[in-house]
Amino acid sequence: MRKSTRTEVRQIAEAMASETVMRCADALARSPYAERTMETTSRRVAAEVARTIADERVAHADEIVRAAAAAAKGTATETARQVAEETSASLAAEAAARTLKESREVVEEALGESREAVRETLGTERRKVAEELARTRAELDEAQEKLTEALARNRAELEDAQGQLTEALGRTRRELAEAREEVLLSAGRFARDEAVRMVAETVAEQVPPVVEVRVAEADPVRVGGHSHVVLPDVLLALGAGCHVLLVGPAGTGKSMMARQTAEAFGQEFHALSLGPTTPMSKIFGYYDAHGQYHGTPFRSAFEHGGLMLLDELDSGHPGLLAELNQALSIRSCAFADGMVAAHPEFRLIATANTYGTGGDRQYVGRQALDAATLDRFVVIDVPVDEDLEERIALAHAPSRPEDTLRVIEEVRRLRATAAEKRLPVMFSPRAGIDAAKLLQAGASVEQAIRWRVVRGMSAAHRSALGLAADGGEGAE
Repeated sequence: MRKSTRTEVRQIAEAMASETVMRCADALARSPYAERTMETTSRRVAAEVARTIADERVAHADEIVRAAAAAAKGTATETARQVAEETSASLAAEAAARTLKESREVVEEALGESREAVRETLGTERRKVAEELARTRAELDEAQEKLTEALARNRAELEDAQGQLTEALGRTRRELAEAREEVLLSAGRFARDEAVRMVAETVAEQVPPVVEVRVAEADPVRVGGHSHVVLPDVLLALGAGCHVLLVGPAGTGKSMMARQTAEAFGQEFHALSLGPTTPMSKIFGYYDAHGQYHGTPFRSAFEHGGLMLLDELDSGHPGLLAELNQALSIRSCAFADGMVAAHPEFRLIATANTYGTGGDRQYVGRQALDAATLDRFVVIDVPVDEDLEERIALAHAPSRPEDTLRVIEEVRRLRATAAEKRLPVMFSPRAGIDAAKLLQAGASVEQAIRWRVVRGMSAAHRSALGLAADGGEGAE
C-alpha cells in the first residue's frame, strides 16, 4: 500500500471514531439507565449530605446549598463514570464494527486503486524488461556470432601452430638424436683418450720408460728400467767409441748407469773400484809362484770386448792411472803376460765425485788427476735426478707411498739447505731410497729419517739445517 493511501485511511478512521463518540455520548445522556443512575446517586448523596450536616451542625442555608451542590456535582460525575463504563463496551463494539466496515471499504477501495496502479506499473516494467531482454538477446546473438568466428580463427591458427610445432618437434628430435650420437661418440673418444692417458700415467709411474739412442747408422740402443736423465748422453758417447768419465755427487746413479749401458749394448759388465792402495795387479794381472798367469776383469773386457767400470777414479793412485793412459789412448795395453790389443767392442766408463782437482769440503780424500788422464775421457756431469730418485724410492715402498714422499721431500729440503749454506754434509738419493726400504719394512717416518738421513750429525749441523735437537724431522 502506498504511503498516501495509508494516510487517507488513517484520517477517515479518526473522523469516523470522533463522530461515533459524539453520538454515543449524546445517547448516553438521554438513556433510562442514566436517569436511574442519577436518581439513585442523588438519593445516596442527599443522605450523605444530611448526615454531614447533622454531624457538622451546618446552620446556614448557603452552606447547605454549597454542600448539596458539591454533593450533586460529585454524584453527577460518578453517575457519568458508571454510565460510561456500562455503555462504553457496547458503544465501542458498535463503533468499532462500523469503523472496521467503513475502513474495510476504504482499504478495499484503496487496495483496488493500488492494485490497478501496481498492475499498470508491472505492465510498464514488464514491457521495459522485455525490451531490455530483446536487446540483450540481440547483443548476445551478435557476441555469439563474433565468438564463433573468433573460435574458428583460433582453431585454424592452433591447427597451423600445431602443425608447425609437430614439424619443429620432428626436427628437434632428429637434431637431438644426431647430437646424442655425437655426444656418445665424443664421450667414447674422451673416455678412450682419458683411459689411454690414465694408463699412460700409470705406466709412467709404475713402469720405467724405455730409453732409445741411435748412434750414426747403427741399430738403435734401447734401455729399460729406471734410468738417469743423462743416460742417453752416456750411450751416445760410448757408441761413438769414446771413454766416459761420469762426475757427480755420491748416490746419483753413476754405477747403475754403467751397468745399464752394458745391458743396452748387450755386453758383459766388469767393474773395479779404485783406491789409493789398489795395486797394478788388479788391472794388469800377475803370475803366481807357480808361474801361472792370473787375469783381471779389465783384461777380460779389454781383450774380449765388454764394458769396464773403473769406479772412484779420483781415489786411485796416480801411478796406476798413468799406466792406464796407454791402454786408453792407443787401445793397446802391456799386461803381465804381454801386449794385448783392445777389442773393437771394448768400452770403459769411469766415475768420480770431483773433476780431478783434489779433495774438497765433502770429498776430502780425493786425488788430483793428471791432465793427461783427464784428456782420455769425455766428461759428463751427473747431477741428482730427483724424478729418478722418487721413482726408485716409491718402487721400494709400494705399500707406503705417502710416507715415502714425505721422506723424499725432507731429503730434498735438507739437500737444498746444505748446498745453500755450503755445509760439509751430504743427502744423496741413496738416503731417500734406503729410507723407503726401511718404511716398507715397517719403520716409521721419523725412524727412517733418523736412522738413514740425518744419522751422526753434529748439533751445529742439525741447527743449521733446521732439525730438531734429537735429529728427527725439520723443526721449521
